[in-house]
Amino acid sequence: MIRSFLLLLLVFIYISGLGETGYSQQIAKKTILSLGREDIDLLIDLTYSDNFDIAEAAVYRLGQLKEKKAFDRLISIFLFSGPSIEKGFDAVILASIWSLGEIGDPRAVDPLINNYNRFTSVPYRTQIIRALPKITNTDTVFNFLESVLKSTDNNMIAFEVVDALEKLGRIEALKVLSMVYDSKKFELWVNKKIEKVMSKLGDNKGNKPEDKK
Repeated sequence: MIRSFLLLLLVFIYISGLGETGYSQQIAKKTILSLGREDIDLLIDLTYSDNFDIAEAAVYRLGQLKEKKAFDRLISIFLFSGPSIEKGFDAVILASIWSLGEIGDPRAVDPLINNYNRFTSVPYRTQIIRALPKITNTDTVFNFLESVLKSTDNNMIAFEVVDALEKLGRIEALKVLSMVYDSKKFELWVNKKIEKVMSKLGDNKGNKPEDKK
């Protein structure tokens, strides 16, 4: 009974536009985050809402549920975004990238990588970098991360790539990590992260990074 009431309330807020008010917005978002797998179709419908807070919450919830059925809708949000998007839609796009990572469908890998350079802002790029190692540990992902680390001068991007390489846990990352560490082009806090990951990977290999020839 309570569940039915909440769903009716959500639909009413969605249709009437009352979600524009702060209190109604909070109720709507809380209700969306309580929806389950039986509500997938409703959640997907809500991602089309002109109220971007509601759309963001629905996209985020689909990621929490790791719902593969939502893949097509989430990838379309990501792919059809760009400089001309409406103000406030950024959060929906960022949520779609996060959710694609949580869902873990390998079909997202190529679109995420191929569109990385389309986004110039750090939040978009870091979200893509974070999503990829959640999806798969393929050479495609590793080579992309290696390329970004070699080419970037941005400390935040570098930190996120090093963190992603740590999650992949691939020994071959030692080479690129050692190279960028020796270049001294990043700030101390990034180099500390590189040291940590090199040490971890070196231990996995059976020797410390400094023992490499």
